Amino acid sequence: MRIKKATLILFVIIILQGLILNSFASVITEKDLGSVIPKANIFIPQEEPFNHYLAYNTDGGRFMGVAFLTTEVVPQETWGYRDQIVTLVGVDSNGKITGLKILEENETPQYVRGLFNDGSWFLDQFIGKDTSDEFLLGKDVDAITGATISSSAISRAIEAGLEIVTEKVLYKEIEKDSPTKHLLLHHLLWQIDFVFLWIIVTIAFIAFFKRSRPLRYLVLGLSIVYIGFVKGGGLSMTDILNIGYLNLPVFLNNLYWYSLVIIAIGVTLFAGRFYCGWICPFGAVLEILSHLTTVKAEISEKQHSYLKFLKYVILVAILMIAFLLSNKDGAIYIVSVFEPFATFFRLYGGVFTWVWIILMITLSIFMTRFFCRYLCPLGALFALISWLCTFFKIRQLNVCLPQKDCTGCKLAQKTCQMRAISFPDDLIGPEIAPEECFMCNTCAEICPVESKKNEKT
Repeated sequence: MRIKKATLILFVIIILQGLILNSFASVITEKDLGSVIPKANIFIPQEEPFNHYLAYNTDGGRFMGVAFLTTEVVPQETWGYRDQIVTLVGVDSNGKITGLKILEENETPQYVRGLFNDGSWFLDQFIGKDTSDEFLLGKDVDAITGATISSSAISRAIEAGLEIVTEKVLYKEIEKDSPTKHLLLHHLLWQIDFVFLWIIVTIAFIAFFKRSRPLRYLVLGLSIVYIGFVKGGGLSMTDILNIGYLNLPVFLNNLYWYSLVIIAIGVTLFAGRFYCGWICPFGAVLEILSHLTTVKAEISEKQHSYLKFLKYVILVAILMIAFLLSNKDGAIYIVSVFEPFATFFRLYGGVFTWVWIILMITLSIFMTRFFCRYLCPLGALFALISWLCTFFKIRQLNVCLPQKDCTGCKLAQKTCQMRAISFPDDLIGPEIAPEECFMCNTCAEICPVESKKNEKT
């Protein structure tokens, strides 16, 4: 009863914390920033007086300029024909535009096709302009035929944003004497979020080896609160697609993200689906919620064997659409449909996505980690990696269950939340499917033979 009350209190705290957090802004990659200020190789994010990037070159610590999003500086000026047009603008230390990139737009395709791409005549005409130019359609800016509203919105937003950035950021930055090495040191000292991530992982491994249930739930709680609500939901298939397309964020500005990728993939190589069982915040939510009731739905072994392949079908569909058909947007749409991470932790999404989350949570209350078992494409990817690493004997860490000394009580099988344990007729003891095991160690903890061994050691 106490565990259930504690679980409910923890969940309420988590939801309240999530409600007061802001959703993430659009991700700007190192490639994006480099395309608008080509001579810079270091980009430092700043939040005051608005979100922007200071650009530097490590050769002598030279200040190269400022990169900004028009939607961050002058959001009221960015509305096109249908929606806001998100434009990344690069400005050099002399106040002249060095590059532009349209990151997001929803204008009429038949009029703007190709003209919002890098190197188009429409965007190139802004390069070299500064606050002394007029930015007038038909005078010093040529509009896109049939898309005057879109053209005007982009030109107006660039002009207004450039004036504000020049006055409030550029002039002040030029007057400063702050070499790159000092700025980088300050930046790294304040970027401690990745350190906390490694601390969580360290506690997780300690809990695994000690088979400590209290420590396990501490890790799950930290994962939900910090990796989930504070940092936005953990790793996603969208991150995997961006890695595949080499669309990577700025390294020094995103140490947390790179650490998360290294942990998730690296740990899977030698410890199987450890990330899924210990670090994934949404999986942690589903596991904790499963303790709200002792009433559990059961499905047959045959139904389970069919359902668990659904996640692989979803994964293959995503990868084929993204890489064989070169349709990254289509693949990301599928990810957004099947992955509830962003909607749940960043608290945004449409009616369908919230209905989907409620359905997944409900099913997972009565069937532990239903989504993780049968539908998660990222879990399917980790399952494949885990199986391959086990097959080629790369994997070093496994859950241990007795073979010769097994009493046949099958307690481990009954408590396995992933139904990864079976008792084949040709084996004396249990067999664990490496691609399905979450490394939670609950089975070893409850096994009478293994628990006695653990007490002796």
